[in-house]
Amino acid sequence: MAGISLIAIAGCTVTPTPFTKSELNAFAAERERRVVSESQTPVTQSIDLYEAMARALKYNLDYRVEMSDVALRTAEVREAELDMLPELVAKVDWSDRDNDPFSGSIDQNGVIDPVASTSADPGSDSGSLELSWDILDFGLSYYRAKQAGDRALIAEEQRRSTINRVIEDVRTAYWRAVAAERLLGQIGQLETRAQAALNVARRQVANGEGDRLEALRFQREMLDTLRTARELRRDLFVAKNQLAALMNLPQNQDYSVVIPKHSRLKTPITKLSSEEMTKMALRNRPEMREIAYRLRINEEEEKASVLELLPSIRGYLGVNYDSNDFLVNENWTGWGTRVSWDLMNLAKHPRRKARIVRQKDLLDARSLALTQAIATQVFVANKRFHSLQQEVETARQYHNTSDRIFAQARDEFQTGAGSQREFVRENLKAILASLRYDATYAEMQGAFANVYAGVGLNAYDGKMTGQESVEDLAASLRQMWRERGDKG
Repeated sequence: MAGISLIAIAGCTVTPTPFTKSELNAFAAERERRVVSESQTPVTQSIDLYEAMARALKYNLDYRVEMSDVALRTAEVREAELDMLPELVAKVDWSDRDNDPFSGSIDQNGVIDPVASTSADPGSDSGSLELSWDILDFGLSYYRAKQAGDRALIAEEQRRSTINRVIEDVRTAYWRAVAAERLLGQIGQLETRAQAALNVARRQVANGEGDRLEALRFQREMLDTLRTARELRRDLFVAKNQLAALMNLPQNQDYSVVIPKHSRLKTPITKLSSEEMTKMALRNRPEMREIAYRLRINEEEEKASVLELLPSIRGYLGVNYDSNDFLVNENWTGWGTRVSWDLMNLAKHPRRKARIVRQKDLLDARSLALTQAIATQVFVANKRFHSLQQEVETARQYHNTSDRIFAQARDEFQTGAGSQREFVRENLKAILASLRYDATYAEMQGAFANVYAGVGLNAYDGKMTGQESVEDLAASLRQMWRERGDKG
């Protein structure tokens, strides 16, 4: 017996088994294959802002995670509802032994009957089908189902929050990508000109021509120009990669974005007052709604804890069969009620109630802190947007002025009236002015989306099924954001 026990214990021991290197490689390869082979609407033309938003909504992996979470929580609600149904249990028993189950008996006078007897076969089988319903379990399952429903609603709010974040990121990344496509070619030309001017200055120093100190200073200036140009190239190149990641395009896929002329860039406007924004934010922000749902979950937990103090009352009805030949009735229907009461719940309740109260206090404190934080965020987002509107106008004027100065320097250089140094210098300033204009405009577009995210309005109002085309999503997004004041 001891040996059997040792074998049983050894058989119940589990040793964690890590994946092998080949298994991990296979897992990684499968993930990579699924990402690369993901079926997407092919890119056949330059992508505009709303197509970029539509692709992000349809294919962004972070958003898909949130959609999967919503689907999981909804499935949990459906599962929790089934717990409220009665139990229907089918049971079959079979038993046998190597001898008859005889037993003796003794009467009330203490006389032992010398003849053993039995009322059971050595072997028999029995079965039953019993329908039972516990009133206490039903009540607890009802509250658990309501809590599961609130968790599904929390997942939906988190999905909304992800949409708003993705759309805000796409706006900023898109306009940075516009700046990249607009300026990368110009930066390449600037690098060529700066390198040529640097070579001339070096020859002048080597040959002792002109003012040596001035030539060395110009060399330093051209090296600064080259360094700035290459830093700009790196930053702008990353901008397109960031937009591609948001749209879930392969990083090696070549694509272009629609490049509007600077003269056609328009500043969006918001149609909300500061007072409206704060009220809307406290009513609509996903974070506030999430806390409200968690408070309701806590209230349901309190009701469930009180319900657990009651006794369990289970009614049952079942049909039974037993093959024992000694039974007069081998088939019968039985019914009844079972009452049980876990008295330990009475002792546990005060501490459980204290925990529920502490949870409520914590959620209340978080809601108050979040109320203040949201009010501040809305105020700052609104002020930041209006400030960036002014900065965009200043950047536009600075860009236009720099372009005119560069055009004048270029004309003078081409006619021989101006120096190459001045031409390259103004070329760099014009490119930097254009970049600052585009960068400020991109930041302002992001701030515009942040205003609406700050008040909790959906970045996309439709219910996505996953079957919508990119074109339909883009059209819906364009219409909605135009109504909100976007003029892009």
